[in-house]
Amino acid sequence: MLAILQHALQSPQLHFSDILAFREKLSSGFKQYSTGYNAIYLGAQSATPGMAFLSGYQSAIRCLDACCPHDELAAFCVSEKGIKKPWDMSTRISTSGDVYNLEGQKGYVMLLPNDLDRMYVVAKNQNNELRCVYLSASSQGLRVTSSLKAPFVEDIPHSGVRFDTVQISREQLLDIDGHQQANKPFRYWEDVHLALAMMAWMLRELLESGKNLLELEDFVGLICQLIENFKQQPDYYSPAIFPLLDQSHDFMEKYSEELRGMPRKRWKKDRLLLQMGQKNRHLVRAKLAQ
Repeated sequence: MLAILQHALQSPQLHFSDILAFREKLSSGFKQYSTGYNAIYLGAQSATPGMAFLSGYQSAIRCLDACCPHDELAAFCVSEKGIKKPWDMSTRISTSGDVYNLEGQKGYVMLLPNDLDRMYVVAKNQNNELRCVYLSASSQGLRVTSSLKAPFVEDIPHSGVRFDTVQISREQLLDIDGHQQANKPFRYWEDVHLALAMMAWMLRELLESGKNLLELEDFVGLICQLIENFKQQPDYYSPAIFPLLDQSHDFMEKYSEELRGMPRKRWKKDRLLLQMGQKNRHLVRAKLAQ
């Protein structure tokens, strides 16, 4: 892990305005590293927590679909305004002969309208089963709309999207259960990879502020523990991951007090992103304990 970190520290930090360079780093990283290590590699090159979020998120996408091209920016599309349960979503997949059509609307899609390549969309089929399909962000019938509001990562663009009879092929239907094998585990993949990427971002900020690795030994050790636990349990939460995730958030909160200037200001706002998953983790933790 230290070799990956040292490799990343040799590169300049990337802002969203450097998205083309980020694509190149994304692609080269996935050719060398696992999703977890790539989250660290890219997170340590991120100029903001928002870019670290983007780094972890792109790594989580590859847990959903390992065949997603290395150099493509992708988004997982689930959220719809007003729904509380996945089965309440109104986005649907219909069939007409050998043609599949996607209809509906999603409220929050990262990187739209200009920088997204691929979308993974959870929708209901004609049997009211949740499925997951992928499609190009430039597909005919796809229309960008206003998005749900989010009080964080303001440097990363996002929009809503509407699907007006978007045609997809049978090959674009992932052969998985849209809830059990996409929606549920994606929260886990996102939790782990966001923690890794944002810890890597903060670690670099702390090192550049004058701290050394010996002073941050506990911080580095926790990153290694997260990586090791994910190797052992890559599919879904395990009882062992919850204290590690809790500790990672506690460590970031603790060490953020040593940040200064714009990094500290951005962290104070963007840390809300990590807090959003706490309720879901609490529910999953309680179920696993039963």
